[in-house]
Amino acid sequence: MTRWLLLALLPGLALAQTLSVHHPDELKDIIVSPGVLLKELTGRTAPASARSDKVSVAYFHLEPSKASAWSYTKQGEESFFVLKGHGEIRTGKQTQALRPGSYIVIPPKVVRSIKASAEEALEFYAITAPAWSSDDDVLVNAPDGIDK
Repeated sequence: MTRWLLLALLPGLALAQTLSVHHPDELKDIIVSPGVLLKELTGRTAPASARSDKVSVAYFHLEPSKASAWSYTKQGEESFFVLKGHGEIRTGKQTQALRPGSYIVIPPKVVRSIKASAEEALEFYAITAPAWSSDDDVLVNAPDGIDK
């Protein structure tokens, strides 16, 4: 009986051996724009052991007063989870405050930008499903009357 139990567990053990742990400090910086940095933990351009077409997770760091570009995804659903700092999420002319622990779900086609407060940097994870791709991402101009 024990032999069969071990054989049944082998596929799970093989999967456990292929897992890898990644930390943002170990990944290449991607400078999106001055003061806006990202690191892809998993996704289409992540390290080989963390590649996925199903979902992407990127760590973002925005310097004080810096903002992500105004954009939207055609098909991808995005979620942002704030780790550190304060800022705001802007969708059109609507603005909502962000603080550590804030979680935002953004459906496809919603134009948005995230901005760090003037006093401190903002750090968050961006999760996109299916995985983010440049073909799905659309950059747009800031709404009239809104700063970039």
